[in-house]
Amino acid sequence: MALNSKTTLKIIDALCEGPIEGLAKERKSVFLNETQITNRQFEKKTVQYQTKEGTGTQGTFNEGSTFEDQQTTIVNVNRQIGSNYSEKLTEDGTDRVKREGRDYGEGQVIQAITDADVDFVELVFTIPKLYCVAVEGLARGQLFFAQIKLELHICGVDGAWGEPIDIEVESQEKKNIIKGICTSAYQFKTQAIDLTDKKGPYKIKVRKVKFDVPEDAFEISFEDFEDVPKRKPIASKRADQIFLTSIIVGKKFGTAYPHTALVSLSLDAEEYSTLPARAYDVKGLKVQIPSNATVAKSGRLKFDDVPFDGSLQDNRAWTTCPVCCFYDLLTNKRYGAGDFINESNLNWVDLIEIAKYCNEQVEYQELNDEGQLVTKQEARFAINTVISSQAEAFSVLQDMASVFRGMLFWKSDNVQIAADHGELNDTVASAPKDVPAIHVFSNSNVVNGSFSYSGSSLKTRSTRVRVRYNDPDNFHKPNFICIEDRTLIDKYGVQEKSVVAFGCTSKYQAQRMGRWIMQSEKLHDETVTFSVGLEGLNVLPGQMFEVSDEMRFGTRLAGRIVGVSNDSTPPFVRIDQTASLPSGTNNKLTVVMKDGTVETRDIASVSGNEVRLASAYTQVPPDDALYAIKNDSAVMSKYRCLSVVEGEEGTYAVVGVKHVDGIYRVVEERANKLDSPNPFFFGAEPSTPTDVKITFQQIDDGRNTTNRATVAWTRGLSGSVISFKVRYKVGDGGNWINQSTNNNSIDISTGLVPGKQLIVQVKAIGPDPDRKESDYSIGVIREIPVGGTSDDTSDLAQITLPPDPEDVTIEAIGVDQVALRWGATASGQKLEAFVAVIKHSSKTDGSASWANSSILRKVEARTTSVVLPLLNGEYLIKFQNDQRLRSASAVSAIINIPDGIPRLNHEVFREDQLANEFGGDKVGVYYNQDYDGLILDGDASFDAIPSLDGFTANIDSHFGTQLTKGEYFFQKTVDLGGKFSVRMQRVLTTRGLYASDLIDDRTELIDTWSDFDGDLPDDTSVELYFRKEDQTKMTASPSIVDPDILFEDGSTVQLEGDDITLAVTVVNSGGNKYRIDGSSVNNETLTLTEGNVYIFDQSDSSNSGHPLRISTASDGTHGGGSAYTTGVTTVGTPGNAGAYTRIDLAAGAPTLYYYCSVHSGMGGQLNTNQGASYLEQESDIAFEDWIPLENNVYAGRYFQFKAVLTTDHVDQTPIVDELGATLQFERRTENSGTITSGAASKTETFENAFYVDADTKVAVGITAFDMEAGDYFVLDPNTVTGSGFTITFKNGSTVISRDFQYTAIGYGTKQS
Repeated sequence: MALNSKTTLKIIDALCEGPIEGLAKERKSVFLNETQITNRQFEKKTVQYQTKEGTGTQGTFNEGSTFEDQQTTIVNVNRQIGSNYSEKLTEDGTDRVKREGRDYGEGQVIQAITDADVDFVELVFTIPKLYCVAVEGLARGQLFFAQIKLELHICGVDGAWGEPIDIEVESQEKKNIIKGICTSAYQFKTQAIDLTDKKGPYKIKVRKVKFDVPEDAFEISFEDFEDVPKRKPIASKRADQIFLTSIIVGKKFGTAYPHTALVSLSLDAEEYSTLPARAYDVKGLKVQIPSNATVAKSGRLKFDDVPFDGSLQDNRAWTTCPVCCFYDLLTNKRYGAGDFINESNLNWVDLIEIAKYCNEQVEYQELNDEGQLVTKQEARFAINTVISSQAEAFSVLQDMASVFRGMLFWKSDNVQIAADHGELNDTVASAPKDVPAIHVFSNSNVVNGSFSYSGSSLKTRSTRVRVRYNDPDNFHKPNFICIEDRTLIDKYGVQEKSVVAFGCTSKYQAQRMGRWIMQSEKLHDETVTFSVGLEGLNVLPGQMFEVSDEMRFGTRLAGRIVGVSNDSTPPFVRIDQTASLPSGTNNKLTVVMKDGTVETRDIASVSGNEVRLASAYTQVPPDDALYAIKNDSAVMSKYRCLSVVEGEEGTYAVVGVKHVDGIYRVVEERANKLDSPNPFFFGAEPSTPTDVKITFQQIDDGRNTTNRATVAWTRGLSGSVISFKVRYKVGDGGNWINQSTNNNSIDISTGLVPGKQLIVQVKAIGPDPDRKESDYSIGVIREIPVGGTSDDTSDLAQITLPPDPEDVTIEAIGVDQVALRWGATASGQKLEAFVAVIKHSSKTDGSASWANSSILRKVEARTTSVVLPLLNGEYLIKFQNDQRLRSASAVSAIINIPDGIPRLNHEVFREDQLANEFGGDKVGVYYNQDYDGLILDGDASFDAIPSLDGFTANIDSHFGTQLTKGEYFFQKTVDLGGKFSVRMQRVLTTRGLYASDLIDDRTELIDTWSDFDGDLPDDTSVELYFRKEDQTKMTASPSIVDPDILFEDGSTVQLEGDDITLAVTVVNSGGNKYRIDGSSVNNETLTLTEGNVYIFDQSDSSNSGHPLRISTASDGTHGGGSAYTTGVTTVGTPGNAGAYTRIDLAAGAPTLYYYCSVHSGMGGQLNTNQGASYLEQESDIAFEDWIPLENNVYAGRYFQFKAVLTTDHVDQTPIVDELGATLQFERRTENSGTITSGAASKTETFENAFYVDADTKVAVGITAFDMEAGDYFVLDPNTVTGSGFTITFKNGSTVISRDFQYTAIGYGTKQS
């Protein structure tokens, strides 16, 4: 297990004033870099969060959790705990570990914490290196885990250390134990250790302790050694240092941030190397709502049928009702205007109708996923906003009121709110409801009896309204809705008004606002100003009044009442003039009552100054009350009061703006007819979309790199368009896929198959009710490029290659390995989607190229490192994506470490330097003299030429399609004479080649070429393999050798001595014919391989009377030939069980024929050959499986080698220029203990035998003890062998006994 340090980013975000409802959709409401946090992040705890709703009594974040509030300081220590594993060696020079000479590095560090107010500590440790290295076997030189056991004690001011405290580390399974492999500094932090149960100041003691079995600290234990002495020094192969780096001293504090909604985040630094942008979808500030209301899921208020009692609920709730939010901001003392405006200044009885109107649902239409127009509902006015900066109070309040078309004013020292709104329940399904006027003004009750009017020029009115709102589908970023009056644009041009829909997150609410502004400018195009007496107090801003102006009617239809008979039948009213009715129908009399209210009754008839009514008023109109006559033709103008200003001498100036009943309906329902031009043309067929284009863009989802197609178009110039229908298909045979959209583009991300054609057509859809459709556009066709392709500014496909690696370094580790590392990002991109492809070249001067290197490994690039065999030379790395596209440039690192141990080159053999250059067996490869190297062969065969006489082409051109894989087997099998440990190094120099360097010969897409002249064929590779056998030559039958052992492509090779049985049957097909081994071919020609045994089994009953024999003549003895008997045996009677003819095919056998010895015309030809894949050295050695040859130490007696040539493309081939291997024995010295010779010649056997041959000997030195005068010894060099020597001690001619020690120096270690 590799050890890696981990870092966490922590942050607290203050959202807004509280209390709030909370996150709208829990974790789905948290966005980092505009991306919703995923299930994987949440489950693996790479992203954690916690919220506070912002109550006044909220506490701190959970104690002991990731989000605990705390203040920390760091106390630097940087002291080693104990020591690294070490050994004491014997003093006799034998290089052995003393029996009690192993020190496992126990020790301790004590650190004082002087701050007595500390609440907790966290200990930070650093392990520079932690591993052990195998010293024998196939794993020699590889890293294995080591582990460290720690013990922690803490004492307070009383000095009592107490019981050990468990150390917990997130990545470790066991407490107090750190286990793994690291070759560079690994840093980790313990859990927070509570100190509140002790009194400071404190002392912290950390001990490094031995395991119960000390060798448990290392996975490779000397107790398990087999090939090397158990007392062999191994301290240099072990690392287990640990430092106490620092102590984080922490104090907890209770910062609760009352009345502030908070989110605390904990982010894994591996996933977010920098602090990401954060966004949260919240249900915001809770406010008071009316007592008869409840909150729907959408946030709008639903009102009960019970009468409103004027009170608000005690419990606050989240709502999108703009009136409730406005009231809260107006009266709140903490963040609103509550210090200046008391709740008593406002009357909710006046606000409730506005609140109901805001929350009443209105309909809108949109396309569903199937492209159908569906009707939905939403609140008429809703507010979703964040007030994030200070502003002038009146400006903020007016913005809030603008959401519901409200206005603020003072009356009688109270704040009053009015709103421009229609009647409740004025829906499409109901009868139209006009907003009633509360007062009537006429020439008889205004100062000087006159009204002043003003209006705006048509040329200055808006013909386009552009409304900005916050789009929730795009992280609440600004978006726009445009409303146009096409008729006015054609007449007066574009006069655009841009407005901001404050707090609006609904495009349909923004659309209604734009329509309101457009219709208001057209219909509410006049203002009236007049002065009036105390009657001016009868209207307030926002209320409706009517004007009866005789100057406009051309006759006086209003005045004063001079008498009333409300109880008579019928009731009547006397007016101040002779009553006359205007032309028209539905005559009515409107009277302003004493209390300021207005009542209207139908007129039954008139006579003189008496107006008879169809029904009585609810109260008796007072004398001198204002009246007005109206009907369907003579309609009084209706105005909404904008202001009432007190003037001199008890007069009031009133300003009103014209009001047209029905404007609310036209704003909320387009189908409603109004006597004004509609802003859209309906009924015209929309134009066919034009300029349809397809562009491609590379998409990286973190794991894969694919393409996304964007289809964009331009709408036609005529006809109204509300949506578009797009159909597309992949390939001519694909099915049309339909998609609808309101936009001028769509994205296609699935089903895109590289190499096939994407075909797209678009049509326009008109508005309701006809929804007329245009014709489909002409189909646009474009070939789908490979994944990772983006278009350039010319809309041409550009291949996006993976980035080049960065920060590539190499470091030798252990004896035979290196660590190759690269940066965690490249060109700012993360590496999750890439594979790191690593090649090697033996060149050490920096001249290596990608094409002339051999592949070593492919690993996931996100690992940022890989352990590789130590091969002096240049290591090159590129990144590759799923489409097998690689970085444009390889980045490399060079290592060249001289051989520090003298070694004997037992064998240096080069296939390219032998007299028979590359003369070994070949499968799918051949030696090319033009390139002087080994290259891949083609699949054509000489036998495929029907007639050599008619073959006019160059015979060398008969190549066929180049193979993508081939194998070359070295000419020699190495025999060391016994099982030895041998260090092997490969010799391999390659380069790439385009076999046909012509553009027409290259099969890959031209966009993927890295060159045009064929000098960079970098998709080839050569790997060197070997296999070994430990035993001596076999005496058993060679047929036990696995026939599939040679090749990795699945092909089967029949080896010498294999018995092959062929079942024979006879059929009557125009005469009797043989059929061999289930074939349907009569008298089939067969090919036999020399050295194999073939058994023609004639047990089938159809063979009765048809003995099969062998001959050198085509029809055997029937054509004058004779039977072939060399190696041929016949057994039994054909047609009976156990009958067969057997041939042991000898080397050099001629072309043979099988025939029936009884009947002529039965039989076929038997071709014989040596078998191109036959290896003689295979016949008596059972090798192990093939393994890659990488510089390392291996043990065996027999070694066989092969090279495997591969290419990713049939137009490229590797060229092998240099191919071979070097076998080396390590020089070693063997020292003995004290030996007694005895009074005879002493033959001493080495502890481990050395390798010797004619040129390689063992040098033996003798140290004799207690030698007396005349003593000497005889060591005959001829007696020194690889396994030992013979020594004789003498005095004169007498053989004596003496003690001695020997030192033997030689090469290699023979193994059992």
